[in-house]
Amino acid sequence: MGRHERIAELVTLDRPGLAVADLAAGAGRTVRALLKLADTTGHEPARVHAVDAASNLDDEVLGDARVRSVLADPDEPLPFPDAALDRVISLNVAEHLADPDQHLAECFRVLRPGGLLVLAHSDWDTALFASSDDALTRLLVDRFVSTVPRFAERADGFMGRKLLGLATRSEFELVSADTWADCHRRFDRGSVSWKVAMGVLAATKDDPALSERATTWVEGLAQLAAEGQFLFAVTDVALVLRRPE
Repeated sequence: MGRHERIAELVTLDRPGLAVADLAAGAGRTVRALLKLADTTGHEPARVHAVDAASNLDDEVLGDARVRSVLADPDEPLPFPDAALDRVISLNVAEHLADPDQHLAECFRVLRPGGLLVLAHSDWDTALFASSDDALTRLLVDRFVSTVPRFAERADGFMGRKLLGLATRSEFELVSADTWADCHRRFDRGSVSWKVAMGVLAATKDDPALSERATTWVEGLAQLAAEGQFLFAVTDVALVLRRPE
C-alpha cells in the first residue's frame, strides 16, 4: 500500500455524504485513492475539494463529478466557511508555509465539530537509496536536507518529526499517530526517488567536486534501476486530529 492509499484510509469515510478537502492536491493522487476507497465502501463523499495554488489535476480526477478544483494561496485563509467540512487532508504542506501553526488553526476553523484532519508529512532526512557507496549517499542526503532549494524557500527536511509539536500547540485532539516507510523501486522521471535525486544535484551545485560525484551517483542509481536492484524509501508521519465536539 502506497502513501496516498494509506492517507485515504486514515480519512475514515465511515458514512456517505462527507465533505472533504485535500490541500495542495497536486495531480490528485490522494483524491484518486480516496474516491477508489469510497467506491469499495459505498460511503461516497458529497464532494472532494482539491485545493491548490494551480490546477494540476489529472484529467481523470478533474472529470469526476465528485471532485471540485479550488484555487487558493496556501498562505492565505482556506476558502471555506466556518465548520463547512467533515475531513481535511494536509499532506506535505506544512514545510512550505510561512506559519504552520496558523495552517492548523485554519483547518480547525473549517472543520465541523467532530471533523478530522489528517496531517501528514515525509521526513526527508530519513531518505534511503540503494547505492554502491553508502557513505556518499549519506553525505548527499544530508546536503539535500540542509540546503533550501530556490523553488521551495521554506523547505524543512525534518518537518515529519515536528508534526506532533504542531498538533500539541493546536486546539485539536490527537486521535492517532502513525509512521511508515514509503518504498519505491522506480527511478524514472517524475518518480519520488528521481525528484529527490534531482534535489541532491541542485543542492551540490555550489561545490564542483561534490557535484561531479553526485552526478556519477545519480548515474549509478539509474544503472541499479535498469538492473532491477534499485530501492528508495522515506519515512512518512501521519497524525489524525479531531476537532472536539
